[in-house]
This record gives sequence, structure tokens and C-alpha cells, in this order.
Amino acid sequence: MVLSPINIDKTDLNKERLRGARLSVLFRWAFIMLAAILLFIQYSLGYREMSMHGLTLIFIYSVSNVLFWLAARRGYNPRYIGFSGAFIDILVICYHLYGMTIYFDHTSATAAATIFLIPIIYLIYTFRLDRGLMFFLIGISVAGFNLVYFSQYLVSPGIFTENISLSPISHIFKSVYIAFIGLLCIYMQSSIFRFIEKQLSETAKKAQLDSEILLEQEKNRSARELIEKEKRLNMELENKIREKDELTEKLKENKEQIKSIISNLLGFTYRCKPDDEWTMLFISSQVEDVTGYKPESLTGNAEIPYKSIIHKEDLAHVKETLTKALNNKSQFDLEYRIIKKNGENIWVHEAGRGVYDKEGSIVYIDGIVTDISAKKEAEAKLNESRQLVKTLISNLTGAVSRCLYDKYFTTLFYSEKIYDITGYRAEDLTGNRNVSFSGIIYNEDRERVGKEIDYCVKYKKPYSIEFRIMHKNGDIVWVQENGRPVYDNEGNILYLDGITTEITAKKIAEQELLEAKHKLEELNEKLEKTVEERTSRLTEANTQLLKLQKENLQSQFEVLKQQVNPHFLFNSLNVLTSLIKVDAELAESFTERLSKVYRYVLENKDKDLVTLATEMDFIKAYVFLLDIRFSKKVFVSINIEEKNLDSYVVPLALQLLIENAIKHNTFSRKTPLKIEIFVDDKRYLNIVNNLQNRKMQMVSTGVGLVNISKRYTLLSEEQPVFEMTGSHFVAKIPLINREK
Repeated sequence: MVLSPINIDKTDLNKERLRGARLSVLFRWAFIMLAAILLFIQYSLGYREMSMHGLTLIFIYSVSNVLFWLAARRGYNPRYIGFSGAFIDILVICYHLYGMTIYFDHTSATAAATIFLIPIIYLIYTFRLDRGLMFFLIGISVAGFNLVYFSQYLVSPGIFTENISLSPISHIFKSVYIAFIGLLCIYMQSSIFRFIEKQLSETAKKAQLDSEILLEQEKNRSARELIEKEKRLNMELENKIREKDELTEKLKENKEQIKSIISNLLGFTYRCKPDDEWTMLFISSQVEDVTGYKPESLTGNAEIPYKSIIHKEDLAHVKETLTKALNNKSQFDLEYRIIKKNGENIWVHEAGRGVYDKEGSIVYIDGIVTDISAKKEAEAKLNESRQLVKTLISNLTGAVSRCLYDKYFTTLFYSEKIYDITGYRAEDLTGNRNVSFSGIIYNEDRERVGKEIDYCVKYKKPYSIEFRIMHKNGDIVWVQENGRPVYDNEGNILYLDGITTEITAKKIAEQELLEAKHKLEELNEKLEKTVEERTSRLTEANTQLLKLQKENLQSQFEVLKQQVNPHFLFNSLNVLTSLIKVDAELAESFTERLSKVYRYVLENKDKDLVTLATEMDFIKAYVFLLDIRFSKKVFVSINIEEKNLDSYVVPLALQLLIENAIKHNTFSRKTPLKIEIFVDDKRYLNIVNNLQNRKMQMVSTGVGLVNISKRYTLLSEEQPVFEMTGSHFVAKIPLINREK
């Protein structure tokens, strides 16, 4: 039988072979299922030993088929897998025949079942589309089939010659039959090859015909497009000729605009060569405003290269920054000093970048230079103001703080004074890094402190709280915290600003005073019993003396409390913070007045009297701070003749009366608070303000006015007068002469 050659693309053939390999695996599973059913029936009929022999072979066959199934599933199908499978399949069948002949029946070596099994194997391998594999399979199956038969025939020839169907002649006929079935499968395989080739050939012809049709259609379409494109190009050419004329006019206009823009820039623009001298090719006319030199004095091979006017101390920095930017092909941005034509040193800011050719080589440097001397001066003043604020904060007796209004009062800022109070550094408390301030509050005081702050936040009031904290060394320290909430424009709480002062010594003194009071009371009780015989007048005199001493101590204590008002300090610092950002010069003036106010407090805190001139200097500085803080909402007018300036008054009395007026009245730009200060005919210093009572009155203890009265009681027979008319509140304090 002659088989014609089959020409099939290897890629398509491998796909078909892989499909045949998967199909052969499925056929094997079907064969295994069928054999398992037959073994089960055989086992049920009592052939148990034979069934167990068959079960072993099925198990081996199943394991090998699992391996073939995995290879086919992963698309792995080299030829040696097909040959290995064929060898295993024939080996299993021959081993089965050999086992059956040895243990059960010699005539099984030529059983009809074998003639059935081997053709099925041929059919399975036909779909693998491998002709060499089929010849190999036929050869080993015929060889194995005859090997098993003749090995048994030589052992017991009589059994096989008794029956003609088991004779060697009959067996050889069966072998020829098996080989014939194999050749038929090879022929069927060739038919499959031809069918596949025919289908692929027809598909290829159809695809070629379709491509030729599409090619012709594409040619026609391209021809039409070229014609349309030529028409469009002709129209576009005409339009471009017209547009060119228009662009020429616009270009002239743009040049004029660019020239105008450059002339209006605050600095000067330039283009220079990337050489060591930065030789200027172009500089705009504004260079004269910045440097004092005309453009022609600095461009080209001028006697004054631009590099020569850069300050010597900054030249290395300029060169390094420029070189680094040009090497990285990035923009440069730097500040340095130059020496003007008149010898003045000024600060300039320069920004620009390199211009490169197609090969990436630097060609020019373009940039703009502006005068920033005013900015540098403002920055210096700003730094000076910040340093002044820092110095003021560091000189305070307490620690200034800012924290969030959250569960732990997370600290945003603490001045270094906190170390003297708590033993912890400011950085330990900032952000609750190592410890939180709320965590060192004494356990018995923590809940009370939280409630008082919550109350003040709710009603937008300042707070002053005394409580205990645990020092880092384990000591219990008393502190007083004065602060107030800070809100945004919508009324949402932002921060809590405060100042924390150690008052342990004060608390100890209060405790000692309390104990002394108790002892004094006990002593009084004993004295009362022993001096009952004394006259009531002497007793009353002693009582009045003790009361006067106590009131004197209380008056001194109240004066001490009013020396430094923390709320006023916080408000002033908040105003100063805003001014620093807006107006540095005004912030500097504000700081000077604030220093003057607190210098006055420190210098006169132990004095009973000061001259009216000294007090008025202090009040003018204090009023300046109020003007900045309230911005045309509070007006203080002072009308005092020079002859009265030598008289004496109690220090800080005027400040206390002005602060009371602000505290108890409402005011705005439309309805400002007006305070008048003058001396009347009876030599009383009058402080008069219009009444604009707040809708929600702040709680007034009256301590301030009583304090002034008590202080005058110790110094003069004349007493202050406080009265309220229908529209004004009038405070009169007497002027004291040293002769008195």
C-alpha cells in the first residue's frame, strides 16, 4: 500500500496531535471504566483471584493515564510521550496475557479478547496523527502477542495442538489479522491527514481571495482619498498663504507686546553665553534700575562683565548652583548680592534655565534678575520680631502653651519654662511624644480640671484653674493655669492657649496662713477667757487693729494679682502674632509698647505712689495696645493740665478702671466705648465712660474697686468715688501731694 505525502503546517499539525492526545486520554479512561465494570462482574461470579490480578493492572494503567492526562492538560506533547504510552499500553496487555496463562489458563495466550483489546489501542493512537508511532505500536503489539503465545506453547505444546483454534497456524492468522487492523488504522490516519490538508488549503485559498478583494477595495479607497487629499492640500495651501500674511502682521504685534512686557517687568531679563565670564548677549533696559549700569556697559565684550559686579562672597555659590542646574538641564533659582555702580550692596533674585541644541549641548542661558533688598530687610525685621517674642516668652515666670481641645489635650507648643515646673522638656510634651500634660495632672484633680475647661469652652470664657501635677522626680507641684479657647470664624474651637505658673510656694504660704489663722483663733479664744475683765473699748480697738492688718494684707495680695493680667498678655500676644504676618513695622511698635507696659509693672510693683506723669506715660502705652487690639472700637481721650502731673496716684489704678470699663461694656465700630480722663476743680482724677452694658453680664466681684479704696485708705484721708448716672459710669480718685 502506497501512501502519498501529506504537507501540513507544523503548527496546525501539533495542535491536532495535542487534540488527539487529549482524546486518547479520554478513551483510556473509558476503557478503564469498562474494564473495572467487567472485573466487578467477574469478582461477583466468584473469580476473585483473577479479578485481583486484573485490578492490579487497572491500577497501574490508571496511574500512567493520570500522568498522560496532566501532560495533555498543560499542552505538553513531545513524541517520546506517545512512544512511552504505546509501550506501556502493550506491556500491560502482554503482562495481563502472560499472567493469565501462568496462573489460570494456558490458552489465554491466544484469547479472542486480545484480538479485541489491541485494535482498540490502535484506534486510540490513530488520533495522535503520528505515523511512526503507529508502525512502532503495530510492531511491539504483534511481537508481544506472539512472544506470550510461543513461550507457553514451548512449555505445553499438547494443550495448543488439541484444538485447531489454539494451534500455531490459527495464532499466526490472528497475528496477521491484528497487523491488518493496524494498517487500516494507518490508512485512516492518512485519510485524516488529507482531510485536514484539504480544509486548510481551502481556508488558505479563501483567505487569499478575501485579502485580494480587500486589497483592491483598499487601493480604490486610497486613490479616492489621495484625490480628496490633493484637493484639501490645494485649499490649505491657499489658506496658508493668506494666514502667512496675517501671521506676519501678528508677529510684528507680538514683538511689540513682548518688548512692552519686558520693559514693564520689575527686574531685567538677559541672555548670555555659557562661558566662564557669562558674557551677556542681551540685557533689557531695566538693568540700569537694578545695577546702575546701562545695558551696553554689560553686554558683549564690555569692560564690565556681569560676573564682576557679583559680590565676591557669593560668587562661588552662584557658580556652583548654575553649573549644577545646567548639568542636570533643570531650572535654577538663587539669591545673591551684587555691587551697584554707586558702590551699594543689594540683594537680587535670579531664575532661569539653559537653552540646548538638538544634540543636547548648552547654547545660551536665559534668565531674569529682580531686586529683593526690601524683602530681605523685611525678613530681617520679621526674624528680629520673632526673636523678641521668643525672649518675652522665655522671660515670663510661667510656661506658655498651645494645645488641642481633645481627650488628652494634645500639646502643640510649650515654652522651655515647662521644664522648671514639671521636670519634662518641651519636646517630651509636644505632640504627647513621651508624656501628655493631662497624664501628669494629679488623679484627684484631673476630672475637675477637665470639667472647668469644658465649661469655659462651651460658654467661650477664659479660665483660671489651680491644680496639682506630678513632677518628674515624683514631687507634687501646685500650678495655676490661665488660658482661653481660640475659635475660627465659624465659631469652631481650634486651640487652647494658656500660661502655666508654679504656685507651690503660694499654696504652702496659704496653708501656713490658714494654720496660723487657726492657731490665732485658738489663741483668741484663750485670750478672751483670760481678758474678760478688760473693757469692751480695748477689745474693740484690738479687733479693729487686727481687721486693718488683715485688710492691708488682702489689699497687698490683690495688688500683686493685678500686676500681670494673663488674659491681657494672651490677647496681646495673639494680636502680635497677627501683626507679624501683616505689618512687621507695626508689630515692632506694638512689641515696644508691650515691653514698656510690663517694665512699668515690674519697676513700680513695690511702690505705694507714683507721679501722675509716670502713670500717664504707662497709660498711653497701654492705650496704644488697646487701639491695635480693638481697632477703632474703644476711644480714650486724655485732657490733663501740666500743673497736675507732679501729683501722686496709686500705681495701676487707671489701668484697672479702664480694664473694668472694657470688661463690663459692649462696643463696636458703630457704637464705640468712649473713655474720658481729666482732673476736675476738686483735684480728683475723673475716669468717665459711656454705659453700653453687655446683654450677658460677666460676673463682677467688685474686688478691683474695693482694692483701690483700701489702698487709698492707707495713704490718704480722701477716698475714691464711684457712681453710675443714667448714661455714664464715673470713677474719681484723689490726687495726693507728698506734703500730705
